[in-house]
Amino acid sequence: MKTILFEGPSHTYLPEIPAYMRYLETAHPDFKAYNSLDLDDYHPKEFDVIWRFMGLDASGEGRYVVHEYNSLSAGRWPVVKNSVKMMLNKRPDQRVFLNKIVRKGFPFRDDVPYQYRDMGIAAQFFEAPLKPEYDFVYAGSVHRGPEVIAILDYFAQSARDATVLIIGDASEEARERFKDAKNITFTGRIPYEKVASYVARGRYGLNLVPDQYPYNVQTATKVLEYCALGMPIVSMKYRWIEGFANRRNGKFFWLEPDFSNLTLNALENYEFSTPNVEDRRWRELIDKSGVFECLTSL
Repeated sequence: MKTILFEGPSHTYLPEIPAYMRYLETAHPDFKAYNSLDLDDYHPKEFDVIWRFMGLDASGEGRYVVHEYNSLSAGRWPVVKNSVKMMLNKRPDQRVFLNKIVRKGFPFRDDVPYQYRDMGIAAQFFEAPLKPEYDFVYAGSVHRGPEVIAILDYFAQSARDATVLIIGDASEEARERFKDAKNITFTGRIPYEKVASYVARGRYGLNLVPDQYPYNVQTATKVLEYCALGMPIVSMKYRWIEGFANRRNGKFFWLEPDFSNLTLNALENYEFSTPNVEDRRWRELIDKSGVFECLTSL
């Protein structure tokens, strides 16, 4: 039996890794898949395929190496960071990009074959029944940007009649800041397999992404998951979300920059339309992408 190792960063949960591993169990049963986070010690050349989520890969070790770029560099000087990665990363045997925009951010000038594989949705989000206990739910880190803290300030000061559930990392500083806001509840980080049941406790799904590169051009996984649950979506307006809504005939509630239009009355009178995302189930999405076609020739 041949082997494939998925290497991802230790500080970030990548739902695509367990999705890939489940897919390979049935689509390529001749391959045994491993997650690097589950191994204490290993050498890349012990495996037939090394699938790296980038990052840097200055060594390029492995018999057959795949580089997957599922996001663009963020923070200060993102374009410069992209260029540095391109210069330092060894040439792989194959590349995978989230979408055409990410590939444009890494304009390699070589003949390495590549595929696109956008974000998929785990089955749990299609199966969990909605049981709203809170008016709003936000799934993600509180520290992704100032927008999250800003909207929590709005809930704490100007929209105290609305309740909000925050699922994900929250620092002690954030918890202390909102400790007196009885309408804000923090869950902290929870196991991924339980996320859907927690998200389903909200009536409206919040998507708080700034209209700033690279965040404004990347797929918002939480939006896909809200859609799979059938939730109405309340979002900041930016390039990716507008394109997604237009292509899918979705109708989302667009937030004003100061959140002044965010009231329960406004939402109750708004005509939402949540897109169908059945085609984003992981198995169908991976099948269509063709990212594992290379395995047939190894």
